[in-house]
Amino acid sequence: MTKQDPPEDGPTQKSEFEALRESMVFEGPELTFTPRGSPDPRLMRLVRLLAQQAARECYEEELRLAREKRREAPPA
Repeated sequence: MTKQDPPEDGPTQKSEFEALRESMVFEGPELTFTPRGSPDPRLMRLVRLLAQQAARECYEEELRLAREKRREAPPA
């Protein structure tokens, strides 16, 4: 819908933004930062997942660079 388009059902029609915002609402408790001795387990899982993804991407990049070096190396 553009600014020129009139609302279809009048003022009670939800905008796309409001519908999207409502669909993104999570009903569970919020993540919180806790003292060092007891971190939120969900945060720990998130950190572990992100670390694994970063390690995988780094390893794949190293393999790609090694393959390129072998291709560019002069034959012995």
